[in-house]
Amino acid sequence: MAKVMTTRPKVVKLPPIAEKGRLNLIASDGRLGLLANPKSVPRTFQEDRRSVYWVDRLPPTAGPHGTTEIIASARVQELSKHRTPNQHGWRGDRPTPIWGVSEGAQKVDAGPRLVSLSQHKEPHPQYLFDRTAYMTVNEGAKKANPSERLDVLSKPRDRRDRDKFGVITLETSWGQYNPVLPAAKSAQCTPHVEALAEPKKYHPRFAGEKPVQWDVNESALKAIANLRLQQLSRPRSRTMIKDDYDPYRVTLAARRAHATPRIDELCVPIPRKVRPKKVA
Repeated sequence: MAKVMTTRPKVVKLPPIAEKGRLNLIASDGRLGLLANPKSVPRTFQEDRRSVYWVDRLPPTAGPHGTTEIIASARVQELSKHRTPNQHGWRGDRPTPIWGVSEGAQKVDAGPRLVSLSQHKEPHPQYLFDRTAYMTVNEGAKKANPSERLDVLSKPRDRRDRDKFGVITLETSWGQYNPVLPAAKSAQCTPHVEALAEPKKYHPRFAGEKPVQWDVNESALKAIANLRLQQLSRPRSRTMIKDDYDPYRVTLAARRAHATPRIDELCVPIPRKVRPKKVA
C-alpha cells in the first residue's frame, strides 16, 4: 500500500477585527502594527512661516535705562574677559629706558661666541663695490682701434629705416617735415566729403543736462498731494499686515487664464535642440 503523506495546514494569525468590521492594524502586535503607526513629530519641530513678512513675535524693545539689555550665558561671559598674562616668569615692560646697571654686569668679560656675534656682517669675498665716477683709463683702452662692426653700431640710425617696420612718418632723416604739395593746397573736396566733414547734429527733441541749480515754478511749490499719493508715500506698518495673507495663493483669474498663440509658439522647444527618444 502506498503511504499517504499528510501536511499540517499553516495557521496565519490576523489582527483583531474591530466592531465595525475592519481590521485593527494599530492595535495589533508585531511589525505590521509598528509600521501602521503615524510618524511622530519631534519636539523641536518648527512649522514653516506662511510668508517672510509673518510676525510671530514682537521686536525687542529697549530696557528700563533706554538701552538694549542682553543676557549672556556663563560661557559668553568667560570668553568676553581679557586674556591674563602668564604668571610664571612674565614681567611687564620697564617703566623707563634708563635703569641702573649692576657692578657685575659692568665688569663682566664677553666670551668668544659673544664677540663673534657682535661683529658686523662682512660682504662676500668676491663682492665688487660700485665704481667711482672718477677713474683712470689705461693706456690700452686709449690706443684701441674699433672694429668695423663697432663703427656700424656707433653711427646714428636713419629715420627712414623706421618705414621698414610699418611706421609711416612725414619727417625727413633730420627730423624736418616734408613740405605740402601745391596740388594738395589747391585741391577742392567733393560735396560728399563736405557732407561727411559736417558735425553730427543733435536730435530735435534732445534736452541737455539740467543745471545744478534751477528755479522751481510756483505751481510746484504750492502743490498739495492728494489722498492716494499720501497713502502711497507712507511706510507700511506692522499693524497693516493681514493675518490671513497667503503669498502662495493663486488667484482665480490666473487659474482661468489662457495663453495666447504667440506664447504657445514660444513655449515650443527649438527643433534643432530636440532629441528623439531612443527606443530599446
